[in-house]
Amino acid sequence: MNFLCKAQAYLNSVTSAVNSLAGMVMSDELKDNIETQYETVRTLIELEQATSEFITDMELDVELPNTVIISKQKFININERLIKHLEKIQLQGYRFEHVITTLKLENATLKEECNFL
Repeated sequence: MNFLCKAQAYLNSVTSAVNSLAGMVMSDELKDNIETQYETVRTLIELEQATSEFITDMELDVELPNTVIISKQKFININERLIKHLEKIQLQGYRFEHVITTLKLENATLKEECNFL
């Protein structure tokens, strides 16, 4: 039981960290620092993907299905906010197509995974 409690705390913490990274990207302080926004989004995506692999490897989707679904739904919401933000930045001439596409694909994958849980 201790393992499952710690695994649940881990998923909650990772979700919070991803949300914080998204907040950093959308903050006024980084408004003019496109490179840092890009690197932060890349880190966020890598963290989401590593978490997904961890969930699969540790079979948390079987042990903690509700927690996993909630985490994945939060990732989807965070990604949707980021996509809107990055699309606005693109209107200013910056090239974020690759990152936007990656986030959209990540959301599609997360939605499919939630449907199977």
